[in-house]
Amino acid sequence: MDMENGYKILRQISDDDKKADAAVLSIGSQEELKEKQKQWRSLWLDMLGDMPEKTPLQPQITGKIRCEGYTVEKILFQSLPGIYVTGYLYLPDDPRFRAPYPGLLLVNGHSDPGKLHDRYCDMAVMAVKSGFAVFTPDPYSQGERVQRSAKYPWKGCAVEHASLGARSWLVGWNFARFRIWDAVRSIDYMETRPELDLSKLAVAGCSGGGTMSTYMQAFDDRIKVACPSCYVSSLREVIGERGVHDAEQFFFGQLPRGFNHAVMLAMGQPRTALMLDARHSDYFPIAGIRSTTALIEKFRDKLGIKTPFALFSSDGSHGWPLCGRTATLSWLEYTVKGKESRFCKNLRGKPVLDIEALRGIADQTPPIPFPEAGRTVTPTGQVRDLLGFKSLYTLIAEEADRLQKSRKIDRSRLRDIVRKYAGIHPLDQLPPEPEAFQHDFKWWYLSGSEGISVEQYAAILAVEGRSLIGERAEMFLRKALAEKKANGGKPVPLRAEGDLCIAAAHAYAAEPQLFSSVEFKNPPKSWTGMLTDPDPVHDSFAVTVWGALKEYDWTDLVPKNIKKKETSAK
Repeated sequence: MDMENGYKILRQISDDDKKADAAVLSIGSQEELKEKQKQWRSLWLDMLGDMPEKTPLQPQITGKIRCEGYTVEKILFQSLPGIYVTGYLYLPDDPRFRAPYPGLLLVNGHSDPGKLHDRYCDMAVMAVKSGFAVFTPDPYSQGERVQRSAKYPWKGCAVEHASLGARSWLVGWNFARFRIWDAVRSIDYMETRPELDLSKLAVAGCSGGGTMSTYMQAFDDRIKVACPSCYVSSLREVIGERGVHDAEQFFFGQLPRGFNHAVMLAMGQPRTALMLDARHSDYFPIAGIRSTTALIEKFRDKLGIKTPFALFSSDGSHGWPLCGRTATLSWLEYTVKGKESRFCKNLRGKPVLDIEALRGIADQTPPIPFPEAGRTVTPTGQVRDLLGFKSLYTLIAEEADRLQKSRKIDRSRLRDIVRKYAGIHPLDQLPPEPEAFQHDFKWWYLSGSEGISVEQYAAILAVEGRSLIGERAEMFLRKALAEKKANGGKPVPLRAEGDLCIAAAHAYAAEPQLFSSVEFKNPPKSWTGMLTDPDPVHDSFAVTVWGALKEYDWTDLVPKNIKKKETSAK
């Protein structure tokens, strides 16, 4: 989509993304970078909803799989009490390699098999056969970590991620909070193993794993080498061409606050040796990775950063083909072990990838090299069957309940609170009716009650720190102003049906003097009620306001003593 001549919201995204890029390039020294990294981290933690406290991992080795040249240990630990993480630890058995082995955290992309996806499994085998100890955990909703009850239909890991993302939104959490925390605790587990050398800890992954690789090199100082594949681009390219992606890949208000892909890469410098891997036909456009790569190279040159940095791009569609996995392994061998290879050699003191040789590798993925029987870490193959299991749905509902019990509604402040959270302008500053936003982007995972297109638009607004609820509340206010004028200046009735009742309630709280009465037909549950309902079918970003439950539930916005009528369909 043409960002320059297209919709106003996309032009704003493009402008803000470029400003964030320019802020990275404006940094004048490594000392200034350190201070900026502290600011970025504080900002990011705020958008994530901060991090939990560390609790005992209670790790277990539930079994071993013996393979030729390596052993796979089946690992179970708790990243939070009752939040079970399943994973494989690949350890070399080849006498060429001696412990402690260099550590690699391999983070999986979106795939229902999780750690048993054939390409991620092959990457782990390639690395362990080269002398790395590889820990590869199942992400939430993947492999053995499905979160929803078995009574609700399973539609794939990305659908559950979006469901959890929409629920997290209301309590002021981003789903990435939990993904990052699992990765942090995975490294904590790796540190307990004397067979592992984490002095040059590496992280690698593709797609959703490329997202987490990028995040972890920015978030955790223990990461020294990172190989994100098929994620890094630019937000103006990604959103302009594809719309907003997965729930953990966007943050509320990130662009007005200057937080984009370039910032996340700069957060890991100069500590991290970084190789970016990209495909030419991808969800994450190649033009964006080229512009971001050029920016980071210029930024590094300006600051005199000497740690290795490279880009490998290849033909083909989204994914981690053998050429990309080989490039990753070659980069790891050089930056972690100092070993040159056919594909990565020292040239004037810097590692240089042989791009053409890598691109010439024919794609193939061998079958998983150990028997299907006995692969699971847990007895049934799902953590939800373990004693003491707590789902992320439950954790979010518990936080909503805690907020409900702790908050006190101060109606004298409610107008300002609602304006702040939902982004509603004062009457004398109401913007004109927003342009109709027609698009063919695919918010693949949630449809809510209004469909994919509305969900996608709500997510795009969120990147700019705006809410669809706020935009729709302003629609009610504009209508009320016009009706009041036509009514001789008298207050007018406020009527809404279904999900629009949430926006109407916000309009009332922002400007109660406009309305004589309130009528809601078939109103949805309270937000807290939505989060305590285990059925995920109605989960939606379009009906949420980021972090609002810290101050109010939408059902609190119209006082009980106001003339209000609620009706239900017969």
